[in-house]
Amino acid sequence: MKRVPSAPSLDLARLSETELSDIYQSVLATRAQAEANIRTFRAAAAEGAPACGVVSAAAASAPATNRGGKSEETRKTIAATLVLEDGKILEIPARRTWGGSEAFLDWVNFTTDESDFFFGLVPVTDEQFIDRVSCRLKEILGYGITKQRDAGANFYHRSYVLGDAYGMVCHGGQRDTVLVMISGEGCAAAREGWEQRLYDFLSKQCGTRAKLTRVDLAHDDYQGATYSVDRADADFDAGLFNTGGRNPNHEYRGNWKRPTGKGRTLYIGKRENGKFARIYEKGRQLGDKNSEWVRIEVEMKAVNRLLEFEILLYPGRYLAAAYPAFGWISEHQERIVTTQKKTEITYKSIVDWLKRQCGPAINVMMAIEENADVVIQKIIRDAIPARMKVPFWQTAGESIHEQERYYLPKDVVDAMWMA
Repeated sequence: MKRVPSAPSLDLARLSETELSDIYQSVLATRAQAEANIRTFRAAAAEGAPACGVVSAAAASAPATNRGGKSEETRKTIAATLVLEDGKILEIPARRTWGGSEAFLDWVNFTTDESDFFFGLVPVTDEQFIDRVSCRLKEILGYGITKQRDAGANFYHRSYVLGDAYGMVCHGGQRDTVLVMISGEGCAAAREGWEQRLYDFLSKQCGTRAKLTRVDLAHDDYQGATYSVDRADADFDAGLFNTGGRNPNHEYRGNWKRPTGKGRTLYIGKRENGKFARIYEKGRQLGDKNSEWVRIEVEMKAVNRLLEFEILLYPGRYLAAAYPAFGWISEHQERIVTTQKKTEITYKSIVDWLKRQCGPAINVMMAIEENADVVIQKIIRDAIPARMKVPFWQTAGESIHEQERYYLPKDVVDAMWMA
């Protein structure tokens, strides 16, 4: 936390009763304003409006959808169809980034000065400060901070969970900065238009210390008609992943000699160098052995390079420029929302596990109870496996700044202070 400059020491003996009364009235007025702000934030949160007061003009003018203003029917266009091992047909809806783009964001980290989250009264305690961060992030992403973690992270003293495990916020001990990490699920779960709102926040509302420290860009070739892991391997041999220096590191994962249908991956570069590419068979990784769906991912870090804020709005341009091998990427790439597919595949794996591990026990219970409903009621739990949850900003949980808190009455605090 930045420390609020301490006021000059006062010699109370030199202050008149009038001056003391004025100071006391000023304190009361400040407290009343703070309570009014809290009531405003809670009322706005209850109505589903941004809880941070006035929304920036850029955010207010952003389209309701960051997918080019298309209708709900257009956003439901089927981009791919997978046939799973059990014969189920799984249709995957497409999703566009803001304005239409040839790629999408799959991870974002940024740091900025903690003062960039100040609005209204300057926060004094860490709790008050984190409320401001949570409030601002909910305005941008649709979800805020939901709880504090047990320990710090990334060399920060304190860390907090963002949404329903959609990322992390770190604060304390790093030159008065805040680190915000939005995972791939967090990007998918965020309220539509978040890319533009985050761009506006970092470029127009933050100071000079704001910077992107990691951005993952991704492109999907649903049919594998344009690109494949084999072509990526050939492109490496042709020098198309060389950007002016030595050839980057090259690594295979999966069975390349005798493919088993579980998917192959090609890694280009090293993560610690700041640019790292992954080309892999996404559909097969998720369970469809005959899928030709290929995903290209490039992880960029602020290691000897500046990640411009415009990358949030035009991820495809930066992905195409990452390596000569990707110069072919088309102008309008639709993003697949894989959550439905992941849920279907995970459901099948849960059924297989339950049959294998618990099937005999359930069979014995059925023989005794002679009623499936009775058996289910005896073993069911009111919970959903974490891997079955679909990322969505409206189900991210209550943000920390919206939670009810209880404080000692002022007269009790005054009595304790005077004792």
